[in-house]
Amino acid sequence: MRPISKLCLLALALGAGLGGCANHRALVTTNSPCQNTTVTLYFESGSETLTDAGRQIVGLTAKRLQGCQVKELSLLGLADPTGSAQVNLTLSQHRADDVLAAFVHAGLPVPKYTLVAAGQKGAVTASGAIEPVRRQVDVTVVIDR
Repeated sequence: MRPISKLCLLALALGAGLGGCANHRALVTTNSPCQNTTVTLYFESGSETLTDAGRQIVGLTAKRLQGCQVKELSLLGLADPTGSAQVNLTLSQHRADDVLAAFVHAGLPVPKYTLVAAGQKGAVTASGAIEPVRRQVDVTVVIDR
């Protein structure tokens, strides 16, 4: 079996296929689209703007949850330890803001949201190891049941 790209994995997790991911659709099992959903959206180093792939994932998520009763959107903006702590905190805030705006633009109703910017906090482990893949926003869509 060929390796699955990150975009395919995210599309599969969202219950939607993307071009090139069709061979992997059989892995998707969802009973209802109206379930709490968590996605991680990655950014280029130093960038606060979603990538095209990230915008696709936002669009797919919003489309899948169309008609669901969204209770809350929870966003956690993160940054890697490159640069100053203050710059990274601001960068993680802008990333979370951009993702929130993308979900609203994609038509996901967001009656309430929690937005946290953590900057580079946690990007360096207690042993001193750097966690470089923290240029991200973790998003949880909470559905009212």
